[in-house]
Amino acid sequence: MQEPVFSYVPGRSFLHTLDPRTKLAAVMLLGILTFRTENFLGIGILFTFFIALTSFTGLPAKVFFRAVRPMVMFIIFIFLAQFFFTEGQALVSFWVLQPTLEGLLNGLRLSARFILLLLFAALMTASTDPSAITCGIERMLRPLPLRWLGINSYELATMMNLSIAFLPLLFDRVERTKAAQASRGMHFGKNPFTSVPALAIPLIRGVVRDAEELSLAMESRGYQGTRRTSMHELVMQKRDWMSLLALGLFAALMLGF
Repeated sequence: MQEPVFSYVPGRSFLHTLDPRTKLAAVMLLGILTFRTENFLGIGILFTFFIALTSFTGLPAKVFFRAVRPMVMFIIFIFLAQFFFTEGQALVSFWVLQPTLEGLLNGLRLSARFILLLLFAALMTASTDPSAITCGIERMLRPLPLRWLGINSYELATMMNLSIAFLPLLFDRVERTKAAQASRGMHFGKNPFTSVPALAIPLIRGVVRDAEELSLAMESRGYQGTRRTSMHELVMQKRDWMSLLALGLFAALMLGF
């Protein structure tokens, strides 16, 4: 089975040993920097910073290509929409379409921003165990008054953990459904209007059935969604505070451009 996107790659690098809350805060801060950076020099610095971070992990390049590949068509659409529909100095004229220099710059800037977001997210998920991510999110949400909304941080953490755990199973079900339909004579490349429903309908039915079986299994084991203990308690170490301090200084320098 092909590995899903944003999958965890075990390792012993410096990033692997950081607290998940440190990496979550870093991704959020880097996301803010990505959208606050307007010039190409700042975007280039962020790409260089990403390459420097990956050098500490030893992760293969295919991990990051696998994260960007599903969004290639969306990124191309964003670039073309900015390129052809932004007012400014026209470069050439194609009937009613007039690509402009401003549209070219805006398209490159937005495309680079989305690629950076995907790369930083892939770096975090590849260096952090999924259970650690959900535990870190639960710890960060615990002080919030979520009980006023009828939920709590433990329920949110459980839902995220189940979603991450079922993602590989969803990819596996897609492949098995395609193989089953192909054995019945379905050719997915010829007519998408008939092949898509033939794949989507049994896939949805299977996912709903899996969700019902999971809910029955959790109820039979007495799951209540109340406060839960953890086998590994998260503790911020000195390296986490130093990493956040260094990232804060980097963010201050970037915002000064």
